[in-house]
Amino acid sequence: MPQRTIRFSETTLQQIQQATQQKGFASTAAMIRHAVDQELSSGDDVEQRIAATLGRIESDLSRMQRVQQTLFAFVDTLAKALLTGLPEQSPASGAKGNERYERFLNSAAATMLNSSHPLLRHGVKQ
Repeated sequence: MPQRTIRFSETTLQQIQQATQQKGFASTAAMIRHAVDQELSSGDDVEQRIAATLGRIESDLSRMQRVQQTLFAFVDTLAKALLTGLPEQSPASGAKGNERYERFLNSAAATMLNSSHPLLRHGVKQ
């Protein structure tokens, strides 16, 4: 193995010598070789953690997409049932319905802002 020369500041060299003694290495060179090996192999660990995180994010997004599609289908079915099954309303009942609808929208907005609904508080569970 060819020899190499590495220059360290005095403080860094003292820290290396202290670590060599504390960790029980035979020499400073052995400690430096070990530290370099650890640094070179740690890149694989980082890549594996990133890949695992991306995998979890992908599964979470997929689950949320399924929930969104289910909610869309529910709202679509509800709208079709209401629009095809309800008779035309008088102007007075239409105005009353608009008032109820405004209260509903305000309540829904307040629920979303306060996160008081269980799904908004804890997220979507599978």
